[in-house]
Amino acid sequence: MYKKSIVLFLSIIFCSLANSQEKDLVLLTINNSPVYTSEFKRVYLKNIDLVKDESQKDVDEYLELFINYKLKLEEAKEQGLDKKETYVKELKGYRSQLASSYLTDTKASDAMVKEAYNRLQERVHASHILIQLKPKSSAQDTLAAYQKINEARSKILDGEDFGKVARAYSEDPSAKDNGGDLGWFSAFRMVYPFENAAFNTKVGEVSEPFKTRFGYHIVKVNKKEKALGEVTVAHIMIAFNKVRTEEQAKDRIDEIEQQLKQNVSFESLAKQYSDDRNTAINGGKINRFAQGALNSEDFEKTAFALQTPGELSTPIKTKYGWHIIKLIEKHAPKSFDEEKGELTKRVKKDSRSQFVTKAFMNSLREKYGIKKNEEAVSYFKKIVTKSIFDKEKKWDVDREDPMMKKQIISIGKKSYTYMDFAQFLKEKARKGSDEEVSAFVESMYNYFESTKLLAYYESHLEEDNQDFANVIAEYRDGLLLFDLMESKIWNAAKTDSLGLRKFYESRKDTYVKEAIYKVIKASSSNQKLIDKVKELMEKGTSLDEIKKQVNTSRDDVVLFSEQELIKGKDILTNTLSGEKGQIVVTEENNYITLIKVNEITPSRLKTFEETQGKVINDFQEDIEKSWMNSLRKKHAIEINKKTLRKIKKELSI
Repeated sequence: MYKKSIVLFLSIIFCSLANSQEKDLVLLTINNSPVYTSEFKRVYLKNIDLVKDESQKDVDEYLELFINYKLKLEEAKEQGLDKKETYVKELKGYRSQLASSYLTDTKASDAMVKEAYNRLQERVHASHILIQLKPKSSAQDTLAAYQKINEARSKILDGEDFGKVARAYSEDPSAKDNGGDLGWFSAFRMVYPFENAAFNTKVGEVSEPFKTRFGYHIVKVNKKEKALGEVTVAHIMIAFNKVRTEEQAKDRIDEIEQQLKQNVSFESLAKQYSDDRNTAINGGKINRFAQGALNSEDFEKTAFALQTPGELSTPIKTKYGWHIIKLIEKHAPKSFDEEKGELTKRVKKDSRSQFVTKAFMNSLREKYGIKKNEEAVSYFKKIVTKSIFDKEKKWDVDREDPMMKKQIISIGKKSYTYMDFAQFLKEKARKGSDEEVSAFVESMYNYFESTKLLAYYESHLEEDNQDFANVIAEYRDGLLLFDLMESKIWNAAKTDSLGLRKFYESRKDTYVKEAIYKVIKASSSNQKLIDKVKELMEKGTSLDEIKKQVNTSRDDVVLFSEQELIKGKDILTNTLSGEKGQIVVTEENNYITLIKVNEITPSRLKTFEETQGKVINDFQEDIEKSWMNSLRKKHAIEINKKTLRKIKKELSI
């Protein structure tokens, strides 16, 4: 799957998007077939920011990659790979998946995204009362629920305590304990209708009753406040786990805190002793985060409470261990442009997407001139009976009824009859349902109309949406290239085991396992203590005894650890000579570290089995290089140098 994604990415870079070549200069020809200037310029300018290799930003270098891509596509078509059943089937699947992202109302979606952004800039503290109601409840049950929620609201407006009324009326199970208090929340934390009510109700007021899929609610807004933005912090974590008790973790974090009070570098301590290895390598730094982003409220509260860059927290405990947090920077809320991409994805997954879908369907009705066929709806309400839900007596339409041939809706060149809708009703009716027939017909007509509109629009997307047509073209060539690379390059390592072994033997000197040093490390800001450690080590004193003699005060300690250092990967190995028993002392930011080498596993050549993955990758690259050389000899390539000079001049800005 990884290889396929790489190939698709390359196809997006190099696929031609040209539809018009009027007055377009020919940049090059492959087997006398022209490739135009507009195509090369378009893909170069479109993708130049995506290319990380600076050499590939050079027009000449980029042109070579572009030609290689074109040659591969020529070869794929010569081999008939675009006719393969698996290729055709997969392309169809991609089209269906891609089309789903175009079946939406962009304006409505953008409005929802903007609204969500604005709401994320503040938090609401609210309480609510819920009267439960099933989605397809009878009119009688709906009225009863509505009257009950109004009754509760009236008591609150007359002065009764909200919490007391919530405990008496609310059918939210948690209300008995919390009086309906929901705490703090922002956008996306509640279903959209509830969020709307909370953000549109003023502080201290109680909303009008409103409905969600859970039933009827009223909400009281207790407080509102601006969001705090984000913070960047670093931390040192000492975990408690199977090998370290909570008490032992606390002792170690206290030792580290003492080192920090003696102005030892936070970053140095984090690198050496933090158990969060993902952040330790960067001096404990955590990516910036907002309220509610981490799975630890205590950690967040402490981080946001820090005010001045460089300020340190006292040790705090979370479910992960003990931490000391250092504030690096406070960040104001991100701009809308920064957040737009992620918010767009969240809106699509959220219940508010239903409102976007509704707006999109309305736009399609307008596009194709579709109006509700009230006559048809009324007719089916008369002829459909309750037996449509019966397991035994199955309702069916009178097939001699001349109305069944009548047109019910027409979309473009496609039309549907009353009979089509009758069949749709039979398929969608749930046996045993207690739904009212008229409500069923009404909802199914809307569903039928929407289904047919979407199907028609999707099947004609290439005609209606040039962007969609372009992306499909990109995928088409990307999938084709994948099949070619799989058959020509990637499968070679699977089938040619002898060739792979021979390739390894020819360059096995390049596959080296570096030397490993097993060391004892001792660190402190006190030079005298480190000197004493060195003296005792040189005498052969045991590590436990050294600890006893050196760490006699909690205010000034040496931190000890046993580690494995890999030559060439760990910077500390640069100071080691490769001699067992060697003791080296280094200093960084007034923090002194002593390293004693206890054991050395020397470097050696890796076996084929150890480095097989790397060998396969190198083998494939070697095959592809030779293959591309042969393709350049096989296919006639002519570059218009005059046109190329013109392009280079235009792209030099």
